[in-house]
Amino acid sequence: MTKNDTFKTVRSFTFREGEISPEPTDLLVEAPLEISVDQGTQTLIMITPDQIRELVFGFLFTEGIIETPSDVRECRISSREPGDQDEVIEAHVVLETPPLQASTGPDKRMSFSSCGVCGKQNYGELNRSLQRVRSLHHFPMGVVEACAARLEEYQKLYWRTGGAHAAMLLDGEAQAVFFSEDMGRHNAVDKVIGAAILQDIPMDDKIIISSGRASLEMILKTARAGIPVFVAMSRPTSRAVEAAKLYNVTLVDLAKDSNRIHSHVRRIKGF
Repeated sequence: MTKNDTFKTVRSFTFREGEISPEPTDLLVEAPLEISVDQGTQTLIMITPDQIRELVFGFLFTEGIIETPSDVRECRISSREPGDQDEVIEAHVVLETPPLQASTGPDKRMSFSSCGVCGKQNYGELNRSLQRVRSLHHFPMGVVEACAARLEEYQKLYWRTGGAHAAMLLDGEAQAVFFSEDMGRHNAVDKVIGAAILQDIPMDDKIIISSGRASLEMILKTARAGIPVFVAMSRPTSRAVEAAKLYNVTLVDLAKDSNRIHSHVRRIKGF
């Protein structure tokens, strides 16, 4: 078995023309990341182990735990030595001041790649302190459509394994600003947003595109980052559309080349 940080080559077999023959397969790596904040809240996320620092900062930001990277006094990322269990990546975060929503005692939660909402204690946590996106920028539909082709150019891990989601932050000319791949759609979005806030990149004139569908939480992450346009490659959920309307996010899906605009169409120019 060969291995790197993001994929493993494993032994497998294929069945063709009545014959079974060996054929190696590249599989996406799934690894546990445990984020602890001020020795209190602990969150376990299953991730593809790449751009981990960006993911941690993006997660803390989109969860409303920090407002800027300067709110973090220390972020130590390490690997727990493997014993009887699989190796765990640990991120120990110390904040300059305790988060406003911190509980009185230790809090543990778990979020798997398929559902970023799974770890929330209650539904009300999803939209705490969110404000509507403030952006006066407009984007030609041709630029929005070009985002899909740009995303596809960068998806090396997907083409190798067939199992990776992707997210990309682009400027008003469909040029890539940040790109990420991960087993989870929410993780990929957090990685891109984390990279942007770590480099203090303005986001009110940017587009974010995801290789999957738009869900409620992904729109909330987009709104918290102040990104005016979210582009999905498949149909959004009904709650994603409702949230996009409420938080002033222009939501576009390019599923099967249909180019549907679900909210705040004024931002899209017809040329």
